[in-house]
Amino acid sequence: MMKYFILTNNTEYELTRPVSDMAAFFAYQLLHDVSQMAEDDELVLLRLEHGNGRVGVVLEKEGNIYGSEEECQHGADVFGDALASGEVKRCIKIAVYKAFCQMTGVRPELPWGILTGVRPGKLAHKLVDGGISFTELPAAMEKSHLLPQRQGRLLRNICQLQKQLVADEERFNEAGIYIGVPFCPTRCTYCSFPAGIVPKDEESQQNFVNLIEQDIENVVQLISMHSLRVTSLYIGGGTPTSLNDRVFARLLALAERLKLPTVKEFTVEAGRPDCFSDAKLAAMEEAGVNRISVNPQTFHDRTLKLIGRRHTVTEFYRAYEKVRQSSIPVINMDLIVGLPGETEADVLYSYKEAARLNPENLTIHTLTLKRGAELFGSQLSMEPKTAGCLVEQGQELAAAMGMHPYYLYRQHYMLGHLANIGYAKPGTESIYNIQMMEERHPVIGVGPASASKAPLRDGHHLEKLNMPRNVKAYGERLEELFMRREELFKL
Repeated sequence: MMKYFILTNNTEYELTRPVSDMAAFFAYQLLHDVSQMAEDDELVLLRLEHGNGRVGVVLEKEGNIYGSEEECQHGADVFGDALASGEVKRCIKIAVYKAFCQMTGVRPELPWGILTGVRPGKLAHKLVDGGISFTELPAAMEKSHLLPQRQGRLLRNICQLQKQLVADEERFNEAGIYIGVPFCPTRCTYCSFPAGIVPKDEESQQNFVNLIEQDIENVVQLISMHSLRVTSLYIGGGTPTSLNDRVFARLLALAERLKLPTVKEFTVEAGRPDCFSDAKLAAMEEAGVNRISVNPQTFHDRTLKLIGRRHTVTEFYRAYEKVRQSSIPVINMDLIVGLPGETEADVLYSYKEAARLNPENLTIHTLTLKRGAELFGSQLSMEPKTAGCLVEQGQELAAAMGMHPYYLYRQHYMLGHLANIGYAKPGTESIYNIQMMEERHPVIGVGPASASKAPLRDGHHLEKLNMPRNVKAYGERLEELFMRREELFKL
């Protein structure tokens, strides 16, 4: 049996996404056409109202009426202008949650309160910038967004650390650069990233890097024109190391044009051991890379095979040890909680192995299955409660390894409505990850599927340009995209 709701929105705001996000906690899905319903499916009519500084939610099920109202904040306060779209969405989410609680008689746990967006840290920064003290922050977020205080303390600690690592007074001038390589050797079954399988022939790979070269040349001019201080350089994907040795070395040589004296951090994602080589490692050392991601995701061969990664745990150990013996000082390692077929004991074993290897950075992800993933819609074997416990144990593991959390982000369709959390030993935090995730600093995107972001002077909004995901479309539109990116940074 499926549970559906039909939405009637009598407000002037687009509220479908926030309403659907909250209804999902009660297993209700938005329905557009009643003819799609089966005979035993449930249906609820949901109506939104807005007026006199209040928002209201009314649910009707089998002739019974349930409802909730919330008063919006007035005046220019920490939540923004009176009755602005963001404030209405906040109130609607709370009202929807309360109305469904009233109708169902159950009160689902909200691991992150009503924060359903990707970047909950932005709220913490906004509140602190608006005058809320770090001491007051967890309670303020609990009151405004129903955020559990343990998560509020986590966000407070991350926000406080980020403000120390990347000074607010420099954030409109200090930029990060991302170079995207949208290729992988194979496609993982959980992945929805717009990456293709890397072309086998060198000519196609070189043609791709020719486009990147043009893009980099334009960015060099852009940096000079707007007097930006580049502090981080990041080559990601996809899997940049899926390019062959010669093409990868050429890409790094081109990227060095952006490795200005102000650059503190040069990162390369080398996450897949099945396309790692001594020649690529030597090229990274030659280029001055000082941070690298080598990602097992899990320490179980059966899981690697199931998710479409064609390497073994032994091959990961081999690649990791080579990087450890190199001149690259910082290694990041990714693990994923909730992979198909894995149990709590499986994840705890992976945690144990990660601790034994002792990387400088550890990122613990929670499985997210978006619509573009092969596994989307599959029945997951791990219960959300188990995943939540494992994420908490991941925090304990990181602390025991001498790490602290320094950035986090969330995704829709995430197991247990949890989060991805990045940990680092003091002094090894990734500047780029902070710049990209908190969206308070300029980021220049190079390559297909990359994004350029220019924060506005209010510090909490930005203008953004997404490069086309398709390599051919990207190449055909380069001149237009260069002009649009230049306009972005004139704001």
